[in-house]
Amino acid sequence: MRNSYFQFKKFKIDQADCAMKVTTDASLFGAWVAHHASKSTSVIDIGGGTGLLSLMLAQKNEATIDIVEIEKVCFNQMQKNIDVSAWSKRIHCINMDIRNFVTSNKYDIVISNPPFHQQQLKSEDKAINLARHGNELTLEVLFKQVSPLLSDKGIFYLLMPAYRDFETISIAENCNMMLNKKTIVKQSVFHDPFRIMYAFSMSNHGDAVVDEIIIKDNKDQYTEKFIDYLRDYYLYF
Repeated sequence: MRNSYFQFKKFKIDQADCAMKVTTDASLFGAWVAHHASKSTSVIDIGGGTGLLSLMLAQKNEATIDIVEIEKVCFNQMQKNIDVSAWSKRIHCINMDIRNFVTSNKYDIVISNPPFHQQQLKSEDKAINLARHGNELTLEVLFKQVSPLLSDKGIFYLLMPAYRDFETISIAENCNMMLNKKTIVKQSVFHDPFRIMYAFSMSNHGDAVVDEIIIKDNKDQYTEKFIDYLRDYYLYF
């Protein structure tokens, strides 16, 4: 039976009431963003879920963070995870549909691990559908919501399944957002890419940097690159 919580070195994620649990790819994404966004001062996390990404980011810098989460039961659990953390005073949880979120604030960092799948087989559980499927919050809508939230030099960090790579970049271009960095993620040396981590901005930073992270090597051991990203978070690294 899967644990109802996930213990990191400096915080704990209770997740029993959240449809989407802590995953390896989400943890890697949080560590990747935190690594590249260490000097940010203001952050918004769209679709905060358990609060994982915001807590990983808060551990690495002094940014003030807003988390927007639509699903009420998940929001309540997320709020509890934030409240018992060391960074509760600078993380603000908002129970709202991002499409209704209005603010004059501009953010250095927008981060999102959104519902991945569109027009695919759904669960009978409405909460799982809301967390996994992007029929309510489509990728086009997400990009249009992000644009006015970014500061002049702000970065939008996004995690998506690899099969939506061309679509993601096309939508970004249509919304006048430019690709700064793309990191392809493979489960092992024997697997095709399954996730892609993106960094977009409203201004041109030159040619996009494209690289790769492989989670496990040919001996089914975590690679050094993966360990380097998660070393400050995972208990046994």
